[in-house]
Amino acid sequence: MRQTILAVLSLSTLAALLTGCGGDMVLLNSKGPVGQGQGSLMMTAIYLMLLVVIPSIIMALWFGWKYRASNKDADYKPTWAHSTTIEIVVWGVPVIIIGILAWLTWWGSHKYDPYRPLESDKAPLTIQAIAEQFKWVFIYPEQNIGTVNEIRFPVKTPLSFKITSNFTMNSFFIPQLGGQIYAMAGMQTHLHLLADEPGIFRGISANYSGYGFSQMRFMAHGVTDAEFAQWVEAVKAGNGTSINPEAIQKGTLDQAELATLRDGNRSKHQIEVLIAKAKTPEEKQAAEEMKSYPTAPHPVTYYSSVEPKLFESVINQYMSNYHGADHSASSADHTTDVEHATASTEE
Repeated sequence: MRQTILAVLSLSTLAALLTGCGGDMVLLNSKGPVGQGQGSLMMTAIYLMLLVVIPSIIMALWFGWKYRASNKDADYKPTWAHSTTIEIVVWGVPVIIIGILAWLTWWGSHKYDPYRPLESDKAPLTIQAIAEQFKWVFIYPEQNIGTVNEIRFPVKTPLSFKITSNFTMNSFFIPQLGGQIYAMAGMQTHLHLLADEPGIFRGISANYSGYGFSQMRFMAHGVTDAEFAQWVEAVKAGNGTSINPEAIQKGTLDQAELATLRDGNRSKHQIEVLIAKAKTPEEKQAAEEMKSYPTAPHPVTYYSSVEPKLFESVINQYMSNYHGADHSASSADHTTDVEHATASTEE
């Protein structure tokens, strides 16, 4: 009995430490209506399930104590076989809870559908996100600027993210603002978020995508309307470092510049293996000329302008034979219907 109590206490202590007791529990510290709603749904589901879990644990301990071998006063009914009351409780309560959870799931799936625009008096700010090789590239089509590994937006303004990938499949996720959604090559997904208060929120990829996966993180800055306008003007003027001295300011983000962001061929370990297993001098030379993936996140970079339809062209290069048309050569010359490549239809 003593060993059991010690084991339970040890596991409870470990669980508290692993869940970050007293730390930054971002999923339960949401700063936007979407994150708050999803967190509320999660906690409601946990509370409902505890209505079964807690009584079950208490009864298991109580039955073990009451019917222990040393208790000679415990009831002994060797012919007992059925109790209608017990059957109603053990089947009825779970059925009711499952019914409530099913309704909450249906309601929450529609209420917090990532494709559903948020209700607001303000017009949404569109941000196009591209999952590049272990970094995030962002385009502001209305402001005609671009960034790498950083976004800024005014608080209390709906954010309309259009997301794709120019690399492997990733998952766009700002935990304190709302749920995640996948970024896939040749497809466009959508996500609507909103920040209720100023702050700096961590953004990550929630889908493992290779050796440089740990570098796929960015910072999302929620600022005032005036601060956002000031930042946009500074970036457009080529002076974004006046807002963020640690950033790098560049000119135009176009196809050529986007290609330079693909900084690496293999991990250092993979290149070493290729060199060791090379069977010809040519194979060895090719392996030695490979660049290894960086071991630190790509620095925050600002672009004062963006090539027109760059986001659409990234999608279309994977859809070159879609419906028999070659979009890759003409994506910059005419407007393409990107919605054919979306993973779902926007409401």
